[in-house]
Parts: sequence; C-alpha cells; structure tokens
Amino acid sequence: ITMFTRLLFREKKVSVVYHCRPLKLKKGQESVFDRQEKLPDFNQQALSSSRIDLIGGGGLGGQIGEGLIRKGIGELVILDPDVAQPSNLSRQKFYKSDLYKNKAIRLARNLAKEGFNSTRLQGIALSFQDAVAAGFDLSAADIAVCAVDNNPTRVFASRFYRERNIPVIFTAVSAKADHGYVFIQTGKKDDPCFGCQFPHSINDDTYPCPGTPAVLDILKTVAGIVTYAVDSLIMKRLRTWVYKDIFLDGTIPGADSRVEKRPNCKLCQAE
Repeated sequence: ITMFTRLLFREKKVSVVYHCRPLKLKKGQESVFDRQEKLPDFNQQALSSSRIDLIGGGGLGGQIGEGLIRKGIGELVILDPDVAQPSNLSRQKFYKSDLYKNKAIRLARNLAKEGFNSTRLQGIALSFQDAVAAGFDLSAADIAVCAVDNNPTRVFASRFYRERNIPVIFTAVSAKADHGYVFIQTGKKDDPCFGCQFPHSINDDTYPCPGTPAVLDILKTVAGIVTYAVDSLIMKRLRTWVYKDIFLDGTIPGADSRVEKRPNCKLCQAE
C-alpha cells in the first residue's frame, strides 16, 4: 500500500481549499496594505496576483505562510503529509484543536484567519513527491518555497521546478537552531541549482530523526528573509545575493553570496 493510499484511508479529504476574507473598509479609510505599498519598488498587484507552492507546513512553513498571507499573496498551496504533535505547538502555527490532524490542511485553515486579501489557500495532505504522482497541478506556481527537513524532497523539487523554469527558494535551519540559510534557484538554465550549492546533498537519501531540537526565534528570522526573497522575484525590490547565511550567536558572521553554476553538477548537468 502506497503512502498516498494510506492517506486516503486516514484522511477524510486529501485536499481542502480555504479563502481569506477581505477587510471591509469605509470610504476614505486607508488600505490594509497602505504602509507596504509606500515602500520603493513594492508592487502589491504583483504580489496579489501570484501563486506560491509551499512545500512543508511545519516550523518554517508556518512562519513563511503567515508572512505571505498577511502581505496579501494571491494564492498559497501548502503540501505536507505529517500530523501536528504536541511538541509542535511552541513554534508552529497550530493549536490544541489541530493535534493529530494533517499539517497542510490545518495550516491552510489557520492561515485563512490571518489574511485580509481574498487569498486562496489549498492544503494538500501529501508529500510533494506523492502530490505530483497523484496528479495535483503543481506547475502553475509563480514561485515555490521548499521548507522541508530532508534532501530527497529538496532534490526532487529542484528538478521538478527547474524543468518548468519556476524559481524555488530553499530554506532550512540547523539542529542547534542557531543557524539558517536561504538559497534561491532562479529557474533559469544558466543559473545554479540546489545541487550546485549543496553537491553532497544530491545522493543523500536519509531523513532526520524525530525529536531534533527546534525553537521559534531562528524560524522567524529565516522566514522573514524568505518572504523578502519572494518579493525580489516578483517585483523590483533589490536583492544582490543568491545564498544567505544567518548565524544568531555571532560566532560566524552572516554572509551574502552569489553562487556559481558547477560545470560537473550531478543534478542540473544530468538534464
């Protein structure tokens, strides 16, 4: 029995759609998005017309999702096969009523209450790989965000979206919760892929053990950078980096860098 088949038995629905309710304003009242629209090169229309595929609805995914919803993203598709556990509640966008229920569907439900634009949210209770195999349309995204904790999914997402020229933002935090990174795979064939930046990850088929340390502060920090990266891909907000390192403890300075395409990359050169 495949994971997809097991989910059909366990979940009443594999996919659920929710919508944010726009705030009704009186004539002359300022828009919910008034302050961000005043930023140089900020384009609310571009943001409100965009779709993001969010792979992973856990600690990073929840914080990233909240940022995108509050800023007024047009559509957010969330994919995650896992269920919410008590240890998730201290740092993820779940509540007591969400316990032992699918993360993607419950996160979409919770985030629908956070937004003030007519955002469409879809929760898919599958891994990214199984959602593709099940025939979900994941080729319509303007940008994908990969916020999972394992390399097999990152490599699969890198290949899938690169073949379709769709940018992917990869992000993760360290087991000590003091370091995080954001890497942008632009979707352009001449630009570096996930494998160019992380060559040792291509053949890594391991998954992290349950119960790894985690805390909210690094998740919020990294999530803010991811949402800025989304802006930079769909509007003219300045970004000079492709890879950003963040160290909370200051032992290593944070760094911004451009990444070179590897001529012998086993991921993108195999295309």
